[in-house]
Amino acid sequence: MVSATSADNSALLRVISVRLQNHNGAIFRGQRITRDGGIVDTHGEVTVRLQTKGMASKVSIGQWWQVTGVLSTKSFINAGGFEMTEEHLEVSHGGAEMQLPSGAHIVEYLARNPRFDGVGRVTAEKLWETFREGLVSLLDEGDYQALADVVSPAKTACLIDGWAEEGLSKTLQWLQAHGVSLKVGRRILSYFGTKALSKIQEDPYRLLSFAAGWAEIDALATQQMGVDHADKRRLAAAVEEVVYRRFSLGDTYVPRGELVNGLKRLLEGQGKPSVVSEAIASSERSRRLLFDMQGNAYSLGASILENRVVECIQLRLDQLSPPADVSGIIRDYETREGSGFRLNHEQHAAVHMVADHHFSVITGGAGCGKTTVLRAACEVLEAQGYTIVQLALAGKAVKRMMESTGRPAMTLASFIKKFSEDKETDADKVPGQTAVLIDEASMVDLISFAAVARLLDEKVKIVLIGDPHQLPPVGPGLILHCLIDVTTVPHVELKVAKRFGSEIAEMANRIRDGVLPILAEHGPVQIQECDESEIAAVACKLYLERPSDTVVLSATRSVAATINQMVQEALSAGRREVRVWNEEFDCWEASGIREGDLVICTQNHWDLGIQNGSMGRVVTVEAADEAIGEIEWDDGIVRKFDVSLLDSLALGYALTVHKSQGSQWKRVVTCLPTPSRMIDRSLVYTAVTRAQEEVILLGKRAPLTELISRQKTADRRRVGLSKRLVHVLPQM
Repeated sequence: MVSATSADNSALLRVISVRLQNHNGAIFRGQRITRDGGIVDTHGEVTVRLQTKGMASKVSIGQWWQVTGVLSTKSFINAGGFEMTEEHLEVSHGGAEMQLPSGAHIVEYLARNPRFDGVGRVTAEKLWETFREGLVSLLDEGDYQALADVVSPAKTACLIDGWAEEGLSKTLQWLQAHGVSLKVGRRILSYFGTKALSKIQEDPYRLLSFAAGWAEIDALATQQMGVDHADKRRLAAAVEEVVYRRFSLGDTYVPRGELVNGLKRLLEGQGKPSVVSEAIASSERSRRLLFDMQGNAYSLGASILENRVVECIQLRLDQLSPPADVSGIIRDYETREGSGFRLNHEQHAAVHMVADHHFSVITGGAGCGKTTVLRAACEVLEAQGYTIVQLALAGKAVKRMMESTGRPAMTLASFIKKFSEDKETDADKVPGQTAVLIDEASMVDLISFAAVARLLDEKVKIVLIGDPHQLPPVGPGLILHCLIDVTTVPHVELKVAKRFGSEIAEMANRIRDGVLPILAEHGPVQIQECDESEIAAVACKLYLERPSDTVVLSATRSVAATINQMVQEALSAGRREVRVWNEEFDCWEASGIREGDLVICTQNHWDLGIQNGSMGRVVTVEAADEAIGEIEWDDGIVRKFDVSLLDSLALGYALTVHKSQGSQWKRVVTCLPTPSRMIDRSLVYTAVTRAQEEVILLGKRAPLTELISRQKTADRRRVGLSKRLVHVLPQM
């Protein structure tokens, strides 16, 4: 309840706690103070909601902030049943400024460094609150008495000894004084240690390697450190920034013309043709980047990884497989599956290919029998004497592989972690009598596949299974997409759809080819014209018609979040909330999840038996110190959950299309608001192929038709793997 509101209130606050913080803003509790740091009123605390998007400063305990905004008084009931009030200050962008150095780097460093064992965050913050800027000097001087007046003798000795050994006081002060963010500073100290300051002063553009932004670092270098605009360090860094920025977006090389244009944008007024040419020439001479005959720029790391993939394939193409009665194994498999079950010609060819070759690729659209081939291929491989390792990128796909084949499976990340520990020689690699099957391979990026390939003996069989028309990898590069057109690589495409009705299959195939077919407003495949402003409400209405077998898929997280809230309000209003105890305010707080809610897990929790993508329903809500409820998961098991799992839970009525890959539902409602950079034919195709019985598209037909007609996202990526494969492998 809000009892009073007033505008344009200004206050100088010392941050005493940070309740929430992300890239858009922060909510913190502050104490009113005077200019010399004195407390205005022992009860003068304010809760501030601050928009920090685009600001360099991060809110941390101990900082001083001058804030101006709309002040209101809010009331709430605490756990004891008493009515409490607190002041809230809503601060818009531009209404806040940090007044003094926060000591955040020092606090973070002392709290996280294992050398200061026993000196936690509370102790570090207490020291900063007491001594502020004088803390560094006290540590440098080893002033035992001053420090021991605040913390225990044991912690004081640990601080003084550790500080002397680390010798980082100048670096910490420099980072703080120059406004380098806490996240970047932490990475620099972790990597360079005592050499951090000299390394930065030697070349400030090294900070770009630690996820600092170009504008921030370029301003630091040119305005505060006196680096000339034509300095070779700056020009070389600009070239690398263009290339690595594109790498983060999925490309493994940058065409010459796009490199030049990117440099002009970064260097702004200094991007003259002669300067740009010198920057590229300098990078080429130093071999910090690689350039082909056309002047296209490749990052050194991407080239190494793509070459590793080429070598992985090349080593396997001429190897012979152990003999096996493949046709007999297929007949036995068909018999066990039941009367009338038969593999079609394409599926037969795929199973024989897996048996005969050490590297092979199986592709096909949804419902074309890839899972059937996978099951039969497993029986053939085991008859040949191979131990099977099944892998997939997402936990949901791992679960489906295990259910389909009855054999263990794991995520690529788990495989890499498990087998890369203490494996430094070829003798430590996964042995040759193994067959590695990677499902949903269209989602596997260059970094992940190269990491897997590095762990495998050259005699290990590799089979990739996937649909190249679905969404491409989130990470850089492409694998599956580059292999299907290389004639030397064994490949079978499955084309006969079996899983869903002919209407959905036909619609998916047309979208795959870049055409949005004419759709009715009723029937198994349909489109409903919606403006962006009404699309969430229409999707919610459709979901509520058949909530038991429907999912809403969205191109964007924001639309999915809106729909989740609307559906929850319709289905869960009045139900018990999952609540957590707020120790700061001595009261219960709602988590945003209610009894009966459908939820999705967004991280892997192998110890609990659930993965990223697992779906469940909250069946009970408790108010306890440990377990706060129970969830029945999609494996049929009811598991208790506590506060630690809450950060991994989100409402699951509406999902992004990316989150849906590897799953199917009877009825799929797809939200496609336009215009949108997220929508292309691969996204719409992926959404459509999640449906078994009915698909409803929500959006505007004309812009959707145009977006689907464009080249799909994967085809727009600039990757060098295809060129390398064609160059190295003999073509048929």
